[in-house]
Amino acid sequence: MQKPVKCDLSILELLKKVDGKHVNYLIDVLTDNGNGRLALSSSVKDLLLEEKAEQRYSDLGLRHLLRELQEYGGHSLVNVFRSEPLSYSELLTDVHKKLNGIDSKNKIDSQKEREIVFSLFGEGWQSLDDYSRWERCTENKVVAGFFKMQDNLQIDDKGMLIGLSAAASAAAFVALRMFPATALVSTLGIVNKSVGEAYRITIPFVAHVAMLKMIYSNKV
Repeated sequence: MQKPVKCDLSILELLKKVDGKHVNYLIDVLTDNGNGRLALSSSVKDLLLEEKAEQRYSDLGLRHLLRELQEYGGHSLVNVFRSEPLSYSELLTDVHKKLNGIDSKNKIDSQKEREIVFSLFGEGWQSLDDYSRWERCTENKVVAGFFKMQDNLQIDDKGMLIGLSAAASAAAFVALRMFPATALVSTLGIVNKSVGEAYRITIPFVAHVAMLKMIYSNKV
C-alpha cells in the first residue's frame, strides 16, 4: 500500500472546508501561475492544475500541495538536509521573524497570524484582492527582510491590534516598491539567492493560511 503524502494535517483539514478559490490561490503561488518551478515536479504540477481546472480537490492533491509548500520553507542552507517538510507552525514563526516581528518564538500562533495579516494587508485584509495580497507578500523589500512589521500595525481605542487604514497601507507598499530588485541580490548574496526565492512562496503561503484561519475560526 502506498504511504500517504506527509503534510501538516491541521492545515489539510482547513483546506478541505474553505472555498475553492483559496486553494486556487495557493496553487497559483506554488506553480507560478501554472508556469512551473524548477523544484516542482511536472507530475505534481499537472495534478494540481488538473484539479484546479475541474474545481474538485482530492485528498491526494491537497496533500501534494501542502507538502510542496511546506518543503519550500526548508530551502535554506540550515534545512537543506531535513527529511520532513517544516510544519506550518515552524514556517509561521520563520515568516514572522522575516517580517521583523517582535518576540516571534514566544508568541502564540494566533497572535503571530494576526500581526502578519494586519501588517501586510491592513485593516481591509478581507477585501484586498488576491493579486494585491500576493504582490505585497513578494515585494523585494519584504523578501529581502527589510519590511518593518511594527510600522504597519496600530492599536485601536479598545486596545485591539489592527492594521493601517486601506489608504495608509496602500501608501506604505507604494514606498516599498522603491526598493530595487538589484538590492535583493546584493543583500542576499549569490549563495543565498535560492533562500530569497523560497520566501516568494513561503511568505504568501503562510500569510494566506493565517488569513484563512482568522476567517474560518468562527465557522468551525
